[in-house]
Amino acid sequence: GRPQVTSVGGLGGLESSLRLDESLQHFWFPVEFSASLKPDTLIPIELFNVPWVLFRDKDGRASCVADECAHRACPLSLGKVVDGEVECAYHGWTFDRQGACNRMPSTPFCKGVGVRALKCEEVDGFVWVWPGEGEPQVEVPKHMHPPPGYKIHADLVLEVPVEHGLLVENMLDMAHTPFTHSPAAKAIPDIVRFKTNGPLGGNWDPYPIDMSFEAPCITLSNIGLAKPGQVERQPRAGDECPKHLWQMHVCLPAKEGHTRLLYRIAFDFTPWLSAIPVIGSLWTQKANQVRSCPG
Repeated sequence: GRPQVTSVGGLGGLESSLRLDESLQHFWFPVEFSASLKPDTLIPIELFNVPWVLFRDKDGRASCVADECAHRACPLSLGKVVDGEVECAYHGWTFDRQGACNRMPSTPFCKGVGVRALKCEEVDGFVWVWPGEGEPQVEVPKHMHPPPGYKIHADLVLEVPVEHGLLVENMLDMAHTPFTHSPAAKAIPDIVRFKTNGPLGGNWDPYPIDMSFEAPCITLSNIGLAKPGQVERQPRAGDECPKHLWQMHVCLPAKEGHTRLLYRIAFDFTPWLSAIPVIGSLWTQKANQVRSCPG
């Protein structure tokens, strides 16, 4: 007779990570690169199915408030920044970094109106927010940067139509790489050893790839290279390789079935490469090619 077919890892059994324990929200999340949040700029984002808007106040501090005016629910991201406050494009109501409405044209007697605001900090070149209720119980992580001697070559933001939990798992799964992303990637051996150096990190053998996971959504990897673009073939420690590629993937739970992906890449060689005017667009093109792969 016909063999029995068993589905392994099918989407039928995948529950949205947005429906998991609400404690997932009690973490600091890096939602944008600091360099992208320029003065007088509004950046709309989504986090846990809720729309937010990022901006800088009059003192240059990164700020995050609900992307919905308290008046007629118009997205505040359609407005503009005026004197460090967000001005709604509909009736001109303005909101500060605490979410308080400080100006209501044609409605002078309405008091105590506001929108929700998130705690917001800047560390290691990222804008971090705390989506949970109450005061943060932990400090913002302070080691999300490349090792000394590395030069950051690109910071990219991608909207990926993939469930957040599935994408986090994908970032830790090296076996899919030669089949999904590039025929130039060398095949993973049938036997691969992952040597742990902590509860959430370790390295691959025979490939010099050091990886770690930082809760709730950050994957860090440092890959030893024999030459630019090629993973070292010899089973030696990553610190013995002549060149290295460092990556950071941030998988933000935007909404069900969608992830906001922040990607940072750095090398410890060719520091001049980042000065090439078109290098950013080339990295973006390559990232979109990878994103379009089914895995």
